[in-house]
Amino acid sequence: MNMVRLLAVGIVVGLLSTSAQAEEKKEAKKIDYAKLIVGKWEVSKADEGTIPAGTVVEFGKDGKFKVSGKKDDMELALDGTYKIDGNKFTFKLKIGDNEMEQTISITKLTETELGTKNKEDKVVDFKRKK
Repeated sequence: MNMVRLLAVGIVVGLLSTSAQAEEKKEAKKIDYAKLIVGKWEVSKADEGTIPAGTVVEFGKDGKFKVSGKKDDMELALDGTYKIDGNKFTFKLKIGDNEMEQTISITKLTETELGTKNKEDKVVDFKRKK
């Protein structure tokens, strides 16, 4: 009878410690999107109707971003602002008299890769530019 109790207590303690370790790993895996997104990113792959491959986007610490590249032999240079909210960011930019605002989901963010998806499920992948 004592052996059964000891075995039951051992199982409960084992389950509790495993649960606590899993919780610690979740906390460790939380991504600081606002910090990690800062820097220059080059579009490596993009769905049609989005930003052209080769375009460079630079996210600043101050919530501002710059876009530079080429589209149809025309130089592209835009400035705007962005705000991180969880795994999404909303950007605003002004093109002539028109102001554009869009929210983008971050599907992947590491030191070297950034994956995004817009509300139409169009994907743009970036590589960090050194």
